[in-house]
Amino acid sequence: MNKVTPKYVLVQEKIRHAIEHRKIVDRLPGERALAKEYGYSYMTIRRAVENLVAEGWLYKIPMKGTFVADRTNSRKKTNIIGYFLDSSIVAGLTSPYYSLIFNALQRQATRHGYSLIYFSDIGDSSSFTPIDHMDGAIISCFPRIENIVDEINQHIPVVLIDNSSPDKTKPSVIIDNFNAVRTSVNYLCSIGHKRIGFITGLEDSDVGKNRYAGYKSGLRDNGIRLNDKLVFRGDYSFESGARGADYFLSLKNPPTAIMCANDAMAIALIRQAAQRGLNVPDDISVIGFDDIAVASQVSPALTTLAAPIEKMTELACNMLIDLIDGRKPEIQHIALPAELVIRDSCTEKQDTVAA
Repeated sequence: MNKVTPKYVLVQEKIRHAIEHRKIVDRLPGERALAKEYGYSYMTIRRAVENLVAEGWLYKIPMKGTFVADRTNSRKKTNIIGYFLDSSIVAGLTSPYYSLIFNALQRQATRHGYSLIYFSDIGDSSSFTPIDHMDGAIISCFPRIENIVDEINQHIPVVLIDNSSPDKTKPSVIIDNFNAVRTSVNYLCSIGHKRIGFITGLEDSDVGKNRYAGYKSGLRDNGIRLNDKLVFRGDYSFESGARGADYFLSLKNPPTAIMCANDAMAIALIRQAAQRGLNVPDDISVIGFDDIAVASQVSPALTTLAAPIEKMTELACNMLIDLIDGRKPEIQHIALPAELVIRDSCTEKQDTVAA
């Protein structure tokens, strides 16, 4: 039986043919105009365009449209991959989590015969002349730097790690943050906790938003009403974790357990509790996120969600190598589960008051 070619593939071929024969040389007509011209549905056109963006034939500029990428200037292969980290992560590679990401990416790049170089100032400038010396880039993306990511993607293939792009036009590998935190809250409820606090991360990204949404969903799963007094806005730093601890532990009716959006804030919480003469987990249970090296070394050893860093970086590198070599990745967007690692920082609690 002959296999029927999907409609979106036929559209991709038509657009590629138009580009190769210079019928489309700059800005791509609108998707609705293309749908009318080619006789296919709007959604079929959209899927074809997104695939051509991922393959490097097109690029998007927010609020301006979709444009034909410059493929006439053949680039000399450098066997160098760039890793870009938003400057809003003040600690940069000294961050325990992002140092794990970088080290794992370095191993994966070496396995493919590439070198990895690091850029920390993305977000401070929109000019990246070093991209001329790279074959591709892996970017820990935040919404505020979308325009810069788009600019980089005009010149070299890009894969996102940690956050996906809002329009899903760039391949990405992320953590299923929502279900990870939801699982943690359900675990705390299963051992008797009802008054559960949460120290958030940065909420200007999918990571922060989805971890907070997972916390709220976990409460709903267990019939617990959200109490805004039990939410403290953190920024992933050790210092914000300490401030969150001081806030919660000063409440007249403090939480019996606190979920933190990363391990650094959870470890700060454990330290602040000890300085106040409180015991973790007897007086308060604590859960982190990431499973950085020190999480198993502190006392008590931290119960946390282990980020699948090795798998994330492996998949991200595989995607990028495919794009560099002119192949479309088999899967464009991947969300990996984080495993709840139960250690010593949580214990059962007979808590009868949820609010």
